[in-house]
Amino acid sequence: MDRDKETGILFLSKLTGPAIWGDGSILRRYPVQIPVGVEKDQVALLGIFSGDETYPSIVLNGRYKGIGLNQVYAEAPELFGDENERRWGMIPISIGVGHASQDLSIQIHPTEEYAVTHEGCHGKSECWYIIDVDNSPSEVVLGHTARTLEEFRSMVEQEQFDRLLLREPLDKGDFFNLKAGTVHALQKGTTFIEVCTACNLTYRIYDYHRKDRDGKERPLHLDKVYANVLIPYEKMHYDFIYCQFNNIKETQFTDNENFSVRLWEVDGSGVVKRRKPYYACFVTEGEGMIDSYPLKAGDNFMISSKLKEFKLTGRMKILAAHG
Repeated sequence: MDRDKETGILFLSKLTGPAIWGDGSILRRYPVQIPVGVEKDQVALLGIFSGDETYPSIVLNGRYKGIGLNQVYAEAPELFGDENERRWGMIPISIGVGHASQDLSIQIHPTEEYAVTHEGCHGKSECWYIIDVDNSPSEVVLGHTARTLEEFRSMVEQEQFDRLLLREPLDKGDFFNLKAGTVHALQKGTTFIEVCTACNLTYRIYDYHRKDRDGKERPLHLDKVYANVLIPYEKMHYDFIYCQFNNIKETQFTDNENFSVRLWEVDGSGVVKRRKPYYACFVTEGEGMIDSYPLKAGDNFMISSKLKEFKLTGRMKILAAHG
């Protein structure tokens, strides 16, 4: 088999992530085999692209079948671009898809400078593509009203969250890009994809005093919050870029220093030219094909640097990210 073709499209395994805000609903939308020991009704998130050394995505086809994505990067980094196109010496992004059966905690993530200095890892910026909402329209906690750190601290410690927190409307198909340090919380009933820099750190500001299965409240991280929160909050603005490949509409949501994210809406067929060193992809809905491979909702795969272009056919939506 031609080696470029064999390594051009790598289908990937999914990781199952439990959380206090999960109820297994994501598995009804995107079925996946549950590992032994994982409680189905606690699954909140499916990891669909990860180079984490402990929990990597596993390649399901081709030359690297059965190998973790982190090992693929170590053995064949050219699949992720040339030396000038790669950064951090590791896969710099991860992607998950989840459903919130409860409100997520009010939280922030560390900035790059803070994380490198104090946590021994990179910081976390993230973005969301909203796949669906249980009740339309919905809303999301995004930002705050405080003008100074002292004001922010006072309202947090007095739990004046009605005064402090800002909310925005949210609906199916929306996109949000968050800098590290942004106060945020996805709300109950939201199905989403998160593309983020490769960092697992979350600093909780408030968790509604809810208790886990052991009857304990989850810890807050207020000192770290105060060291990282962006003040004042600046509302985000977007300049989406649209283009057409025959019967494929591409929407580029963002192309920033952390990641690039786009959506392909396929209604027929078309040939797409790869414009980033690689794409990490997830089929959010529908079915079709990429070259000779069948696709359906829930499939996750990587388009490597070995493919200069590829043909998409069918009726489906695919989110594609690069970092």
